[in-house]
Amino acid sequence: MSSANNVAFTAPINPPGSTPLSRDQIWAGLLLKIRSAETFVSAAIQSTDVLSESTSPSGNAVTVREILFREGQKRVKETVTAFEKCRVEFEQPDGSRISNVVSEGAGGVLYMTYIFEWRHPGVGAEEMQALLKKEKKMSQMAVEGTIKVLRQLVEEKKL
Repeated sequence: MSSANNVAFTAPINPPGSTPLSRDQIWAGLLLKIRSAETFVSAAIQSTDVLSESTSPSGNAVTVREILFREGQKRVKETVTAFEKCRVEFEQPDGSRISNVVSEGAGGVLYMTYIFEWRHPGVGAEEMQALLKKEKKMSQMAVEGTIKVLRQLVEEKKL
């Protein structure tokens, strides 16, 4: 049995009737999210401390940060790699991975997808199912919440 739950959720960034966000605005928001996760998921994350910034051999920006989760005041160190205007990948020490992906569909429609690989070593099948249900709900809230915050930041002229 797998000790990981793999979950993905996708939503349109510019649904009908909304003021369209450009790929540049979206990317600026994702870069801000690396440095200030609490701006986007304040219900779950209390603070973000950037520990280092560098560039990978392939030219991608790499940020090592520590986030403080509200639940249990748990601190988690993450290595975050930005793949310009397409995706941001977060890797945690336990092997958990998260990807924030901006993709283009038919007709140029922009979508945001979050992909989660949540590692739960030593957790039984029943508990894994309970965690999966929680993680599916959380993934939808994370995507929709990020799009909402991006829109607010653009309206406030902060992006």
